[in-house]
Amino acid sequence: MILARVAFLIGAILRWFGLALLAPAVVAAFDANRTEAVAFVVSAAVSTGAGLLLRRVGEPPSDLRRPDALAVVAFTYLALAFAGALPFMLVGLSPIDALFESMSGLTTTGGTVLTDFSVYGRGIHFWRALSHWLGGIGVVTLYVAVLPKLAIGGRDLFFAEASGPTDDTLTPQIRKTAAALWRVYLALTAAAVLALLVAGLSLYDAIVHAMATVAAGGFSPHPQSVMGYHLPAVEWTLTFFMFLAGANFALHYRALFTRSTRIFRDEELVAYTGLVVLASVVVTGLLVNKGGHQLAEALRLATFQVVSVITSTGFATADFATWDERSRALLLGLMFIGGCAGSAAGGLKIVRVLLITRYALQELRRTLHPRAVLPVKLGGRIVPEPVMRSVLVFFLYYLLAFVVCAAVVTAAEGDMAIGVTGAIASLANAGPGFGAIGPMGSYAGLTGVSKVVLITAMWLGRLELMTALVFLGPRVWHDVRWRSCAA
Repeated sequence: MILARVAFLIGAILRWFGLALLAPAVVAAFDANRTEAVAFVVSAAVSTGAGLLLRRVGEPPSDLRRPDALAVVAFTYLALAFAGALPFMLVGLSPIDALFESMSGLTTTGGTVLTDFSVYGRGIHFWRALSHWLGGIGVVTLYVAVLPKLAIGGRDLFFAEASGPTDDTLTPQIRKTAAALWRVYLALTAAAVLALLVAGLSLYDAIVHAMATVAAGGFSPHPQSVMGYHLPAVEWTLTFFMFLAGANFALHYRALFTRSTRIFRDEELVAYTGLVVLASVVVTGLLVNKGGHQLAEALRLATFQVVSVITSTGFATADFATWDERSRALLLGLMFIGGCAGSAAGGLKIVRVLLITRYALQELRRTLHPRAVLPVKLGGRIVPEPVMRSVLVFFLYYLLAFVVCAAVVTAAEGDMAIGVTGAIASLANAGPGFGAIGPMGSYAGLTGVSKVVLITAMWLGRLELMTALVFLGPRVWHDVRWRSCAA
């Protein structure tokens, strides 16, 4: 691994990130909020300066080896999280709380340590949503354009059915793929802003919620999240766009730019849609029978919360932590599963659940017929054994990370509900959990140890674990140099 090349590329991203920090500075200046405006200008200068310094001491990559590329992917989010924490620190948050809020924004988790939203101006709330938006397109670009080229975790197979931007006949270069994804992302964001304006939100609230929705983030400037607006039309609009954010962006590309009908035959999309419909019906029934809600209200609340949880967005129109145990158990399961591969959603991903389920069923059949050839198929194609193995290994690491995080947080807080739901909410980048960290609560009261563990869980979950965990092994550090021999 050539560290100078990694530093150069991270520096290039930090430089542009510094420019992004000027956007909330403009919002704060417009509101005559001098404290926040200065905080963002200083943060922008620090981020840009650090980026320029890294570019100067680094080495422009003539080629990028696999360890170098993995390091750029893994450590860019850490660098941006620290840079994004600066404005939070400058307006009064502690370093750990500032890093928690920044990491939660960039990883589109949506869990917050803020308790009194009125203390902060529109600049801070705009930055929270913008960090979601930047992190969301970063995730989608890495997942769809970059990581398949590295053949990490069999992701190239996940897009075989969709034939989206990773299809070489459409976009033979990563730069063109990224440009195609940006067009999709911008189109969805613009459509969400317009729809929310029509539904009754102000321009500022429409922009902030659109950025958080398309990124499957969940930060809202209202302390009661979407519930605080009391606008059913807004809730249905956000439900629709959250559902789109949880679908494969390769399918969006096909639908918007090629008008392909193949998206309706995509197995993951069909499973995703079916799961949302089934879960919404079940939760609606429970709210009517156990919660005393009218059918129309129950359907709206259930559908919104099911879509918000499965897409790991984290918006809330009700305090679902107070619902009956069956509803909460179902939502917790959806949080664990997550949305589609190649989407802004977090979680295990539906395509992995499909593959693991089919593999388990085939193993049961093989018990009765040990000589039978029983390949696992997806979209009519046989899944290669190395891909299936990588999916199973990922699942095991995911469970291990969840158990470790849950155990540490439970021990630190003395509350299993916080430990278990906080761990899965952070690892799945879903945001709110149950209890004190529920949708109407905050992570502010947790200990420093718990916050550090959950910050790490957010980072691991957003990077699909393997991209980050590989650096825990000694072999990746065996051949580390600052510069290449040619330099």
